[in-house]
Amino acid sequence: PAETGTSPATAPGGAGGRIWLLAVLALMVMLCEGAANDWSALHLKDVLGAPAGTAAFAYGTFAAAMTTGRLLADRIVARFGSMAVLRHGAATAAVGITLVALCPWMWAAFTGWALFGLGLSGTVPQLFSAAGHADPAAAGANVSRVAGLGYVGMLAGPAAIGWLTHLVALDHAFVLLTLLCLTTAAAAGVLRTGSDRAPHDEMAPT
Repeated sequence: PAETGTSPATAPGGAGGRIWLLAVLALMVMLCEGAANDWSALHLKDVLGAPAGTAAFAYGTFAAAMTTGRLLADRIVARFGSMAVLRHGAATAAVGITLVALCPWMWAAFTGWALFGLGLSGTVPQLFSAAGHADPAAAGANVSRVAGLGYVGMLAGPAAIGWLTHLVALDHAFVLLTLLCLTTAAAAGVLRTGSDRAPHDEMAPT
């Protein structure tokens, strides 16, 4: 009979835990994305006193940066690997949202939302891709688990920030997003498997 091998991604007892960790990370980063969708413009209007027309550009800045990042993500992954994209992207997002939370200047808010969108842009695709490659025989089910929990986070993000505004100011509530991004960056090692390593390492000349 054909010989079958196991890897850390498919070993019994290992794949399930890894998939759920990927799902939790997807929930966290998509919660951040959902929060930006609903609260970025309100932050500029209610906290910084920007006119409604100017405040609307906060979400536009975030969305434009995220779109740009998504368009470039494949090239960056091919050069540096998915783990680096997840780790440094989440760290960049943490810097951006911290800038939004702590700085009282409008230019800093726009810069922060741009960094937040750029940092988050490549994170979710890496988590979905890792789920699909973890166990080819169950790729569909694994991606569904990760995507499903991720979209729960997308829906929960606005509500979570809204609940926090009953306790602290809106800009201070964004510190929750900083913590989620830093946690994601710290947990990026979940992508460290043979199939997720940077392709340039495998193709390096000998």
